[in-house]
Amino acid sequence: MTYDSFDEEEILSEEQLTNLELIMSVPLEISVEIGKAKRQIKDILEFAQGTIVELDKQAGALVDIIVNGQLIAKGEVVVVNDNFGVRVVEIVKKDELIKLTL
Repeated sequence: MTYDSFDEEEILSEEQLTNLELIMSVPLEISVEIGKAKRQIKDILEFAQGTIVELDKQAGALVDIIVNGQLIAKGEVVVVNDNFGVRVVEIVKKDELIKLTL
């Protein structure tokens, strides 16, 4: 009895490669969320320049990296050439991702 090797790379057809290239070129929106807060409408209407909104995360805590509305990773805020950036620290596990989408 012979068994197929799981180590062999699957060879894709030309059509599959073209489809894969097409999918890989689709732009996705990435956003980073540093925290959340809930306020009543009356409180929001009182917002003025200088109002401070306290968020639910502590300073220095990991931020959420969201792709097209889906949490995919956590990271830490960094500064790159005078711009903010985020360093990926933790990728959300696939099984957790599936639970979140169901």
